[in-house]
Amino acid sequence: MDTREVLVVTPSGCNQVDPDYLECEKRLQKWFSRQPAEIIVATGFIASTAGNIPTTLKRDGSDFSAAIVGSLVRARQVTIWTDVDGVFSADPRKVSEAVILSTLSYQEAWEMSYFGANVLHPRTIIPVMKDNIPIVIRNMFNLSAPGTMICKQPANENGDLDACVKSFATVDNLALVNVEGTGMAGVPGTASAIFSAVKDVGANVIMISQASSEHSVCFAVPEKEVAVVSAELHDRFREALAAGRLSKVEVINGCSILAAVGLRMASTPGVSAILFDALAKANINVRAIAQGCSEYNITVVLKQQDCVRALRAAHSRFFLSKTTLAVGIIGPGLIGGALLNQLKNQGNRLNPVETASTKGSRTS
Repeated sequence: MDTREVLVVTPSGCNQVDPDYLECEKRLQKWFSRQPAEIIVATGFIASTAGNIPTTLKRDGSDFSAAIVGSLVRARQVTIWTDVDGVFSADPRKVSEAVILSTLSYQEAWEMSYFGANVLHPRTIIPVMKDNIPIVIRNMFNLSAPGTMICKQPANENGDLDACVKSFATVDNLALVNVEGTGMAGVPGTASAIFSAVKDVGANVIMISQASSEHSVCFAVPEKEVAVVSAELHDRFREALAAGRLSKVEVINGCSILAAVGLRMASTPGVSAILFDALAKANINVRAIAQGCSEYNITVVLKQQDCVRALRAAHSRFFLSKTTLAVGIIGPGLIGGALLNQLKNQGNRLNPVETASTKGSRTS
């Protein structure tokens, strides 16, 4: 199938396109009427406009093509073949203990993709999400690996309950812009003016954080775009800065974002406390925090030089990887013997490699 005959898209700005699903379905039915087939080999990445002008599906267009066609034919499953065994709980190049996740929800995969995880482009999930079609990420070079399934209701990771935090993702090379001033409090339209200025220079806002006092607004943008953002804000708020209604427009370079992602964070008390406790024990200073009301992710901004250390500390704290603990007891007496009996009784739960026997001489 030449997908230019079937897939119809319209530009939606920001180098993206939106499929016209109604027109796509009409053209697909017409294509089937001419060429009935049980197996279809379709081209990826390409499509046509409403005026039949050839175009592309932009970034990650091949995966997007598969998802659109899967939705159109009401597929039972869409498989994306890659060169990795599945979706990791963290970047394995930074966290050696990262594990392959067997399942993810659509929302979790979406959040991970947004924050830079090598999963799927967020737009790839949209076509299959509306029809509840699962996506499976498989490794074409390792067919024995089951991969990761992305679906509406993921199966339990551990057989009992889903992990409240499924994964961690990071975004580097960011700058934090802080707009601060007592004149911002209670003044309608201040945030609108700030982000209108950012939009006018074409910068991409990665994260936003605002205190309830409305005394300041901070947001993260790519470091390569912060110079024009800062210049535009100083120009836009020149009078407010001169009058003292705004005290400063501050730029903090060399920042990274660490995001904890998990569908069950919304129903699990204490997740934030565990995350920040892990960062504190690793001596990580957090510059800004953001969390949406959906609670699918908790996002923190920190120094880029601390990012990998923070990622490893957070990943370890949430037990996303198995930990082997070796315990040796020499000359077990009454207390040591009791401990060995307890370990033996908990053998199924602890799954020890080797359980010592309590038989033999004991010290008194």
